[in-house]
Amino acid sequence: MEARVGAGFLKALEELDSRAGDVLEPRLRDMIRLRVSHLNGCHYSIRLHSEALARAGARPDLISALARPARQVRDGLVSEGEGAALRLAEVLTDPPRSLESEARDDAGSWFNANQLGAIVETVALTNAWNRVTRGTD
Repeated sequence: MEARVGAGFLKALEELDSRAGDVLEPRLRDMIRLRVSHLNGCHYSIRLHSEALARAGARPDLISALARPARQVRDGLVSEGEGAALRLAEVLTDPPRSLESEARDDAGSWFNANQLGAIVETVALTNAWNRVTRGTD
C-alpha cells in the first residue's frame, strides 16, 4: 500500500526547511544534510544534497567523502570545526548515546550556542525529510 503524507505536513516541513540551521554557512548546512542522508540511506536526498554542494562549488572528493564517517574524512578536506559538526550530526542521527556529550562538547569548541542549535535543527529536519521520503517511496 502506498503511503501519502498530508499536504499540510509537507508544507510545514518546507517552511521549517527554509529556516532551520540558517545561522550556519550554507556549505556546512549542505554537508550535514548529505552526511545525515547517507546515514539514513535516503538515495533521493543523497542525490539532492550532492547536487546542491556541487552547484555551490564543492570538490567532488568532498562530496564523495561525506559517505564515510567524519573521522575517516582525510585531513585537509574539511576543517576541524566542520569535522566536529559532522561528528555531532552522526551521533544525533545514529547514536551510541554515550558519545552525545563528547560530540556536543567537541562541536562546542568550534561553534557558539546558536550555531550548535542550528546544527541540531539541521540534523532533526534532515532526519524528518529522510523518513518521509523513504516512507513514501
